[in-house]
Amino acid sequence: MQTYTIRKDEIPKLVEALKEEYEVFGPMPKRTSYVFAPVTDPTKMNLDYDSTIMSPKKYYLPSSQTLMEVSLKNATIEDTVKDILDQKPKILFGVHSCDINGINFLNRVFDGKYDDPYFQAYKEITTVIGLNCLEPCKYGFCRAVNKNFVLDGYDLFLTEISDTHYYVHVGSPRGDRILTIAHEFFKEAKEEDGAAFTAALHKKHENLPVALHIDNIHETLDLAWDDAIWDELGEKCMNCGSCALVCPTCYCFDVQDEVDLSISKAERVRKWDTCLFYDFALVAGNHNFREDPPARLKYRFYHKFRGAIHDQGEIACTGCGRCIDACPAGISIKDVLFRLQEYWAASPTPQGGL
Repeated sequence: MQTYTIRKDEIPKLVEALKEEYEVFGPMPKRTSYVFAPVTDPTKMNLDYDSTIMSPKKYYLPSSQTLMEVSLKNATIEDTVKDILDQKPKILFGVHSCDINGINFLNRVFDGKYDDPYFQAYKEITTVIGLNCLEPCKYGFCRAVNKNFVLDGYDLFLTEISDTHYYVHVGSPRGDRILTIAHEFFKEAKEEDGAAFTAALHKKHENLPVALHIDNIHETLDLAWDDAIWDELGEKCMNCGSCALVCPTCYCFDVQDEVDLSISKAERVRKWDTCLFYDFALVAGNHNFREDPPARLKYRFYHKFRGAIHDQGEIACTGCGRCIDACPAGISIKDVLFRLQEYWAASPTPQGGL
């Protein structure tokens, strides 16, 4: 794999060069935190950010998205896939490993048994420039869930190797394309650069905490099905859905048909939804499979750490910690898992079973 270096002070110039062909989004300051937003002034983009309020999943799965437009007058239907593909190509600049892993997980969902053309269209026009985390963020536990590194899902990947330089891995032909159109900013890596990269990874390994272990998390949850913790947390949970909205892997949505007041046209709209909302599991006959708050909170945990393993082959958590930060009730997904494992690991394993 060919590797390069780039000077930190060249990043704003690189972004300006890329903006000729791409719409660039990166970590931009917002009050006391950061958000992925259009980079209007590259000097204000901060690659030393710890986390963003929302994950970049919104660029693949918008919170509200028109899937098709219907003319009731002419009896015609047009989907919006072509509209997405006609947009200016996008670059997501400075995406951390946890969020790249989140995008990879969503791709397993929307490019799996049921292919989603809208997600794939956004994927087609989006280039990802990743950024290694060498310091822990406030609530993150990515190393505990093995999401502190990425093997794919990026086009370029930056690692800080000094106060002045980033080490650059190329992950795809799209990454090569960036090197071609902005070649003046990249230099081929030397042997000492490779040594500095190795030292940076050692630093990362030492800095990231790993108090929680998830090797047997599915078994732990099987044992904890009737644990009193679910009723305890259900009393605290406000079912506001904040945790799902900021999560990189939550993908549940509702589809609604919205008719114009003129009754001449309509739109089919996809909107974010979450299993924590009361009407998520509401069906005809006014029956609700998860009517009580504890049942909804419990379902979210079991889907993330049990059901997702069955359906997508891995847990649906990247350890970004956003849900902990966003929860107004102070519920920590990390502390809940740690508490369950601490208790059930000390309990005798039931005999028999599958």
